[in-house]
Amino acid sequence: MKSLKIPSWLRTLLFASIGVSLLYFAFKGVDLKAVGKEMGSAKLEWIGLSMLVGLAAVVSRGMRWKLVLDSMGYRSTSWRTSYAIGIGYLINMVFPRAGEVARATALRRSDKIPVDVLLGTIIVERLIDLIIVSILLGITLILTYPELQKLLASTQGSESAANEGGIPWLWIALALGLLAAWLLRKRFFETSLGQRVQLFLRGLAQGFTSIVRLDKPWAYLGHTVFIWASYFVMIYVCFFAMPATENIQVDQSLFVMMAASMGIVVPVPGGVGAYHYLVAKALEVLAVPYPEGLAFATLVHASQTIMLMSTGVIGFIGLSRFKND
Repeated sequence: MKSLKIPSWLRTLLFASIGVSLLYFAFKGVDLKAVGKEMGSAKLEWIGLSMLVGLAAVVSRGMRWKLVLDSMGYRSTSWRTSYAIGIGYLINMVFPRAGEVARATALRRSDKIPVDVLLGTIIVERLIDLIIVSILLGITLILTYPELQKLLASTQGSESAANEGGIPWLWIALALGLLAAWLLRKRFFETSLGQRVQLFLRGLAQGFTSIVRLDKPWAYLGHTVFIWASYFVMIYVCFFAMPATENIQVDQSLFVMMAASMGIVVPVPGGVGAYHYLVAKALEVLAVPYPEGLAFATLVHASQTIMLMSTGVIGFIGLSRFKND
């Protein structure tokens, strides 16, 4: 039986429609003139600084990726790995979750590194990012637990919504799915799809091995700390750009950063709509009026979008000289 495959253009249209719907929901009932006036009063030098810090984080990611590839015996340059990452960010803004494949494909063309190996290193990188996000979320939970409770209640529509119980159907379905996958694993790996999965898993295993056997583990750790510190600074310096947010404290800014991260995770192009809504609601919890919070979210999201689009364009130009298909 032939499996149903959704065309990529239809998936993109679906995700874009969700993003537009979320954006409409975020701005519904808001005085757009007030939002525009608030954005017009922003101090753009702080926004520019945030964009520069973001660019530094992209380059640091490229340098960190090169450390992994060097340890595996593959040769590239920090510029080419940074270019590929920029391409990945740009593609993700149009086709959610496709950027990882795009950056691996871009570097394969320039440096002849196998795609499965590159994807393995990228997935390991994402797992490390997930661990760091979990740690930061734990710290945020400790420092701003009352605010997190209010945010959850606010986004669910009532103060009691976050505390409602029920049967954990999602976890039950996941457990049954894992059990079925385990029982059918031998038959699955005999199929062509299963063999491709095995090839992919071997590349993933190489990625894990590369992290364990790094030639310069402290440099890798240093880049990781720098990248995530940059993400924090990107948000924090923007608070000084607007009167409504200039008094936000450090622990509160971590709370807003986590809300922004949750907005980006939603599979819509560039986190449009979800980012605006969650950041504005987080700021509302911190006593910043929703329209002012929405102005802040819109300004920061727009600046980050411009920055990421710039890295993608630069990446395409930079790697175009090294394509050797």
